[in-house]
Amino acid sequence: MSSTDTNQTHTFVELAQSGDQEAFGELVKLHHSQIYGQILRMVRNSEDAQEIAQLTWIKVWNKIDSFRFESAFSSWLYRVATFTALDAIRKRNSRRELSYENPEESGDAIQHSPISVVAPPEQIRNLENQEIRDRFKEALNKLPEHHRTALMLRETEGLSYKEIAQKTGCKTGTVMSRIFNARKAIQTDMKDFLS
Repeated sequence: MSSTDTNQTHTFVELAQSGDQEAFGELVKLHHSQIYGQILRMVRNSEDAQEIAQLTWIKVWNKIDSFRFESAFSSWLYRVATFTALDAIRKRNSRRELSYENPEESGDAIQHSPISVVAPPEQIRNLENQEIRDRFKEALNKLPEHHRTALMLRETEGLSYKEIAQKTGCKTGTVMSRIFNARKAIQTDMKDFLS
């Protein structure tokens, strides 16, 4: 993103935080294609991606007051989009598990589930246990925002370090360092489960 776009974004965010819906519309115009592309890579289905992108923008409007300009707006936005997509995936997985538990339900419910299968099976298996999932979320939330964003873009989207650097506007070496430190912090927080 150019410095002009960055300056525009900053101005539009400030206006949107004061309730200016037109300014928020400009933010959507500036960032929607990147957000949609990110979500599409996660869910691999254009209709699902459109729905999740809309949900993301609703969340952003509702939470924009919480943005404190401590990092790039795009980084914060990518994080909201990533978590919105992950929530949708988790809900889909829960519905699918319920269908398996109720054999009388039609298999159509699984086939026509509104969210496409995305997360690798081993990732789902590793997070099956609620306690582990809760501890992981706690550890993730303790990370500085820029570390958390880099890690999520790497782990959930499978982006390369170079792609993450481009998305977050920093050097590749910085991205590598952030991801290394994020993983190390999470491993430390979860050492009871990983031992």
